[in-house]
Amino acid sequence: MGSPETVSVGLLGGSFDPVHNGHLAIAQSFLNSGVIAELWILLTPDPPHKIEHSQAPYDLRLQMLKQAFQEWENLVVSDVENHLPSPSYTLQTLAYLTQEYPNITFYLCMGEDSACNFTQWHKWQDILTHCNLLIARRPSDSLPDLDPRVAEHAEFVEHDAVDISSTDIRESLSENQDISELVPKVVQDIIAKQNLYKAQ
Repeated sequence: MGSPETVSVGLLGGSFDPVHNGHLAIAQSFLNSGVIAELWILLTPDPPHKIEHSQAPYDLRLQMLKQAFQEWENLVVSDVENHLPSPSYTLQTLAYLTQEYPNITFYLCMGEDSACNFTQWHKWQDILTHCNLLIARRPSDSLPDLDPRVAEHAEFVEHDAVDISSTDIRESLSENQDISELVPKVVQDIIAKQNLYKAQ
């Protein structure tokens, strides 16, 4: 980075299998928050929790992410977790990044559903020693299930959630249904070219 000045960076992690318009919408909300100067998208190679399906290859998920966000300013698609020991625990990633970039203040970005489950994360209290949370929430919603120990480390971003999931997209593709309204065209083109998520 080179600059001695502290800059705030948001980290948005996931398996992005595949990346879809809901991911783009929440990324935009984080960038619009005024809290962070940049957003880094961290592609997880192998999440510690059980995968119920066969993932698309890492390099293709990375390619889809880079294509989906290629025109965006202040956004970086990172494969840093692919170079760290497996499995990809958030704490490990944050410990590495805070050591590597001491002049950056990191915010872990997530939706409110993830935030309400945050105390189930691996060594969640240690995570909060490395960063605060930036939580996207619907403007009308309260968060009755957010643990107060988590809330004191959180800032909130208003966000109109887009009701799309990667699971739904994979199921639609396995049934040869149209996904053109759910993902960027560049992502749809890669999925079609690589024949991803078809029923085996």
